[in-house]
Amino acid sequence: MSAAPAMPITTPANPRAYNRPDRATLVDADVGRVGAAVLALTRELWVLTDRMLVLEEILGQSGIDVAAQIESFQPGPELQARLDTKGKQLVETIVAALAGTEAE
Repeated sequence: MSAAPAMPITTPANPRAYNRPDRATLVDADVGRVGAAVLALTRELWVLTDRMLVLEEILGQSGIDVAAQIESFQPGPELQARLDTKGKQLVETIVAALAGTEAE
């Protein structure tokens, strides 16, 4: 069975037309890419969850309970820039998986 050629995912020029894209939102050819995107998100989510829990545990063992502080923390401009960069990288990874252009 041969796969249909990949159709690029495009953003409409008129944002109000977003609910009426140029093609069907998901076609059969997209299923593999959607699956890859879900797996990429799941891997990233697990890494972050694991690291956060380990960090909270280590700090807790040292008498530093950071859970409440994390909930109310407001990043400064430098940290926010780093967070924005990481967020953009995550989005690019997911978009690449959906488009079928992710690095092998």
